[in-house]
Amino acid sequence: MRYPISFTLCLLLALGLAQGARAEQVRLQENAPDVHVVVKGDTLWGISARFLKDPWKWPEVWQLNKAEIRNPHLIYPGDRIRLIRGDQPRLVQEKDIPTVKLTPGVRAEPIIEAPTAIPSVPYAAIAPFLNRGGVMAADELKRAPRVLGTHDDRVIFGRHDTVYVEGSGTGETAWEIVRPGPLLTDPVSGEPLGQLLVHVGEARTLQSGNPQLVRIVQAEQEVLERDRLVPLSQAQMPQLAPQAPDKPVQARVVASLGGVEGAGPYTTVLLNQGRRDGLQVGHVLALYKAGRSLADPRCLRAEKLAFLAGGLGARSDCVPDKDDSAGLPERRVGLAFVYRVFDRVAYALVLGSEEPIYVRDMAKNP
Repeated sequence: MRYPISFTLCLLLALGLAQGARAEQVRLQENAPDVHVVVKGDTLWGISARFLKDPWKWPEVWQLNKAEIRNPHLIYPGDRIRLIRGDQPRLVQEKDIPTVKLTPGVRAEPIIEAPTAIPSVPYAAIAPFLNRGGVMAADELKRAPRVLGTHDDRVIFGRHDTVYVEGSGTGETAWEIVRPGPLLTDPVSGEPLGQLLVHVGEARTLQSGNPQLVRIVQAEQEVLERDRLVPLSQAQMPQLAPQAPDKPVQARVVASLGGVEGAGPYTTVLLNQGRRDGLQVGHVLALYKAGRSLADPRCLRAEKLAFLAGGLGARSDCVPDKDDSAGLPERRVGLAFVYRVFDRVAYALVLGSEEPIYVRDMAKNP
């Protein structure tokens, strides 16, 4: 099929403009090195930040297609990451292949463990939450096997104890013992999002049936009657390159893990969106705080009193004007990396923040 010259010219111009726009979007650090040699302790995020002002744009300059980017990179200590400068910067991975000189003879060599691919983010920051606890729908948790007790009168159990548990009928033999935590609710709509699970320990089935007999193999706190059993999670350390979501994201912080009120760097926050909203492991989100309202503080106080009084209407000398709904613009305060995703909730690691992150703060496309 032949196209008119004008059509072909427009198509070429469009492609050229698209490539130019892409190049403009990638901003290199002023002191970006030409080569970075990967060392133990590096992370994909850290390497990205050495070259790029926007580390989540790593895939745009990486020498892999999108399908490969979503798989483990297998970047090891000793590999070299080279920056090819130009109108469209590129990053190239160069494997460290040592030269070996073969000579006859017999040698005794120590056994060296195979190198481990570098992680996307610091493992220590997410390890406590990667395979433990989680989020489950409240009605689903009620159907999970329940600790019934033993033949004696004890109600508290520990490591190596055997206890009876309701049968599951699923054939599972490796269990995580959990306890219902707070019920998570959407900070905007008030809609329930799921039950936060508190990790108690681990157990193995000794004898199937209903009830089944299990042995407690690990306990971080006392196991109690009515604690629940869920299949032991086998989640692995994410090896995905940081990347921005393909679709618009408008999420809110629901809570933070680890007993902190205001989350800081390397703290995990829970978002009110998850798998059903398109969030995936590896997504990078920008954290925002809402701008301060410019309404008369007396009016805001009156509205709050009216709400607490059940909407009966609290008297005040405030007379709202047309500007009372105005507010300052929201401001960006940090970045977060999604590393564990449930149906309606996601775990995200705060990678950097200028201010503490609180409930109701926003998470959007970077």
